[in-house]
Amino acid sequence: MRKILILLLCAFMACGTFAQVQRKVAPTNKIADSTLNEEGDSTNKFEGRAKLKAMKELNLTKEQKSKLKEMRQANQSKKEEIINDGSLTEDQKQEKLKQIKRAAAMNLQGILSDEQKTKLKAMRKEKRNNGDD
Repeated sequence: MRKILILLLCAFMACGTFAQVQRKVAPTNKIADSTLNEEGDSTNKFEGRAKLKAMKELNLTKEQKSKLKEMRQANQSKKEEIINDGSLTEDQKQEKLKQIKRAAAMNLQGILSDEQKTKLKAMRKEKRNNGDD
């Protein structure tokens, strides 16, 4: 009888401990978690470093760098407008930010040479195969 009582007491304490550990965490806002990198692009610091590395590997010309900088600055101002627009829901903001990202990708294709496009495509494929985000 005493063993059963001790066993029940231990089980009760263990359940109480597990109940305290199981907390629901509010989803993070990806927009608020971002920072500005050297180019003024809104991204987290790890993505920013990866982008900088990729741009170096593409051996961009000064003209291409200038065009990319202008594009990033324009996109950054658009992103800030969307983020600060109180009339939009979070889903609407995310959709508009995706549209800006798609447009930037299309503009990037217009800036890069065929060789650079091929190299960028290979780098993205390698990133996906490695499972890096």
